Amino acid sequence: MGECMELSNIFCKSETLPLTVKQCSAFMRNTYSMTSATTEPDPANRLFAVLQLDDLVKLVKRPEQIKNCISNDFDFYGSGWQSWGFGGETTRGQMQKDYIPLIPQWKQYITFPGTAPHSLSQKKLLKGQFVIYFRWGTTYIVLASTGNVTSDYFSVTPSNAESFAESTRNKVLPPVQFYVDRHERTIHCTAYTDGKTWHVGEKIAELSVFVAYDFFALKDGISALFSSTIQRRFEPYEFINCVVDNPSQKMRFCGWESWYNHYADINEELISKDLDMLPKTQNLLTMCYLERDKPVVFQVDDGWEKALGDWEVNEQRFPSGMAQLASSIEDKGFVPGLWVAPFIVDWRSKTAREHRDWILRDKKGKPVQAGFHPLWGASSGKEQPGLPYSYFCLDLSNDEVLEHINRLMDTIINVWGFRYIKIDFLFAGMLNGVFKNGGCAYQWYDRALKVLTKAKASRDGKPVAYLGCGLPLESSFNTLPLSRIGPDTKESWDVNYLRRLHYPARTSAFANMQSTLGHAFWDSSVYLNDPDVVFMRYDNITLTDTEKELITLVNYLFSSQIMLSDDPVSFNPATEGYFTNHMYNLLKIFRGTEWAVQNKTADTYYIYNKNLHYVGFINLSDKDVQLYDGQIHVDTELEAVSPKDSFEPLLLHGRKIKNGYIMEKHSISIWELQNANAKETD
Repeated sequence: MGECMELSNIFCKSETLPLTVKQCSAFMRNTYSMTSATTEPDPANRLFAVLQLDDLVKLVKRPEQIKNCISNDFDFYGSGWQSWGFGGETTRGQMQKDYIPLIPQWKQYITFPGTAPHSLSQKKLLKGQFVIYFRWGTTYIVLASTGNVTSDYFSVTPSNAESFAESTRNKVLPPVQFYVDRHERTIHCTAYTDGKTWHVGEKIAELSVFVAYDFFALKDGISALFSSTIQRRFEPYEFINCVVDNPSQKMRFCGWESWYNHYADINEELISKDLDMLPKTQNLLTMCYLERDKPVVFQVDDGWEKALGDWEVNEQRFPSGMAQLASSIEDKGFVPGLWVAPFIVDWRSKTAREHRDWILRDKKGKPVQAGFHPLWGASSGKEQPGLPYSYFCLDLSNDEVLEHINRLMDTIINVWGFRYIKIDFLFAGMLNGVFKNGGCAYQWYDRALKVLTKAKASRDGKPVAYLGCGLPLESSFNTLPLSRIGPDTKESWDVNYLRRLHYPARTSAFANMQSTLGHAFWDSSVYLNDPDVVFMRYDNITLTDTEKELITLVNYLFSSQIMLSDDPVSFNPATEGYFTNHMYNLLKIFRGTEWAVQNKTADTYYIYNKNLHYVGFINLSDKDVQLYDGQIHVDTELEAVSPKDSFEPLLLHGRKIKNGYIMEKHSISIWELQNANAKETD
């Protein structure tokens, strides 16, 4: 596969994988291993391979496409290193835009951790982590880091630091970042190995490559790469699967959460009223799932705890305690859920004050800043050792920290009784620092995740599910298969000043939609994608009906979880109820269908379902876009429509013009095939 560069201490072995997927070229894999030991820890991310894109093009089996791929520039797909980062395409001829660091701590959220090799940090390069692809029309060349897709990964059991370091060798591999030179058509492959001391024969990485000729082949190819672990990872989540009675459909989960209406301003009385009213109104969850006796999550988000890092109930807000709250949720027929962020602390918290040695330090002995939040850090003074409003991360190599995390999860599950645990801000566990027990961040992060998620059921036998959020994507799919795959959404379309700063992890409906669509081909194989919440309400919101419709349909068609956060107490049947009924009827039409998405530009998309009964167009841009008749079929290379058939608007946000349409901004439109034979089942 490509060029195995003669890099010091690295050996490359190539193989053809015995995977067969229709519309895909042969799967190839390279394994990179150490031929000699190192005596000092790696000072920076290790460059282990340089590939030539045109060598990968040789895998294309269609002669007419080879010349096109070699002669023309490409659309580049790259995913951020953690789930809040941008995941999507950069249009041919364009480069990714660098964040202007108004708030320096936010760089932690979007910058691959560790120190980049000096030769790469000085260049303007495209970047992507874990999975990237190059696209020419409907031809995709996919490159993925697949070293952790192995059965022996699950045989590693966390214990103390000394035995863990030995047990993970050759099993848990570091995350990979790809640097792509658009002009030289080279791919530099690096691994986050800062602090790692190598042994002879240790595996650094495995890279897999395949060629796909449409979106469904792309999705099937990714599924084939991860197929050996899918059942093991997804099966424990069947107890909250809303479509368990239809095995032909993908798993789907649903629920309500408190964050996007109340944010952290919650208390026992408020949550109790929401819990009481949720099943009594004709909201989307009631209509789609509760009335059909399906499992529905009721998740309490941030605001219940004493302080960030002090994971004890705030008794002023919840005087009856968390066990009583979980019991009340279960008595109402819901799966009780709770938010927690176990890897980060406020320097002012009791935990941080009593255990300064638990906090990760850098080479200068200063606490490692994990991020910025006005409620989670002092502005200055003795209570703030970093930049204003910084919070900090724990040293996951410290066995006392691990035991602290273990006790926390035991309390949440076995003492309080929660069974859907949203684990947030996990990226902090992968930040670089001087670890108490040496080694590299990815190893300690993996150990901590296994402790966090080791309980598959409570001690009384009730199953438990976990939702990952703000998590390193390559290092988490084995342990947290249900995961957020984009930045937080918002009850408004975008945050203009953050957009001008090119900040991809901003809380924004627009940025969230981009990453939800960008990660669509991961769904039900790499992760069970959680896109974040949908909105039906009319209070405390600036989103239009067209934007709410877009968000709901994208989440339903291209991901695995539907969450609602509207206030059940203020549900208005005349407005929210009317719009909810409209969305319910739309979702019924598309139940069980499988959809493809292909970028037209960075923020406009063609969509179509598998049997071509529906085609559509998504416009996330701030301008109306012209779409010509037949353009979807031409650009996606779909089969031509028979003269006896036609596509008529099922959902239209645009105006008809001669030979096409003008499509509205922030909208989704769908056309349905008419006069066709009886509709097939996807």
